[in-house]
Amino acid sequence: MRKTTTSGVIRVRDELGFACHIARIDYAEREDGTFEYAFTPRYPVIDMLSTAVFQGIPGLDLDMRKKRYLRRNRVPTFIDERTPSERRENVQELLEACGMTYLNRLEWLIRTDLRYSGDLLYVDRWRPEDEKRVIDLGDLSECGVRAAQAASALLSEICQGNDVATSAFSIDDGNRETCYRLLSALLRKEKTFLANRREEGWAKAACAGKTRGRKRADTSLAELNAVRRAHLEGRMTAEAAAEQLGISRSTFYRRLKEIGA
Repeated sequence: MRKTTTSGVIRVRDELGFACHIARIDYAEREDGTFEYAFTPRYPVIDMLSTAVFQGIPGLDLDMRKKRYLRRNRVPTFIDERTPSERRENVQELLEACGMTYLNRLEWLIRTDLRYSGDLLYVDRWRPEDEKRVIDLGDLSECGVRAAQAASALLSEICQGNDVATSAFSIDDGNRETCYRLLSALLRKEKTFLANRREEGWAKAACAGKTRGRKRADTSLAELNAVRRAHLEGRMTAEAAAEQLGISRSTFYRRLKEIGA
């Protein structure tokens, strides 16, 4: 019997903004109208996340630690609460907006940018690279690789659920959570340090009479008036006028407004 399958990845972003692979979700639909949803959780990633980020997958009891959760011929809560049903009045409009001709609720969820308000979960399309892999990051101590860059590279793979190999150490499901917490703390400290340095820089600039933002481009009134006349007489476009003055088109119009033109 013919069967079509749609596959996606349920993700959530942690406090630092890294995308975490929560589970694979597959939807299979057969010619006779029967269907099945299958969830395959990635527990090593789930276990390292705080409750502020991840509170579970609605409708699934993850404490059972099943390898797969199946829902045959019934729409699971996760899908039902964040996708339109066949009975929805404007379902055809929603499908057309996503370039779809018939309702496949998982496909719609993958294509749409809408977010469910009840949690932070979202769904991407499954790609071959979403399979768990071993990533070789080589020698992270090489010249030019800052601590924050190394931590970010490691965290990105940890949150995806991949194992990591470097010249000095390795990360797998056995130490994933410990490494995640250590690297997250390191990256937070680095970001706090950089933020404080920026604030100190702005404070020094303020004491020196400087303001935040880019320096205002110097344009003489005579030069501005000459270009303004050429623009008003149709001899010069706004783009050409702005280019001659060394400013953007929006800044050119702003300067005209400032002089009452």
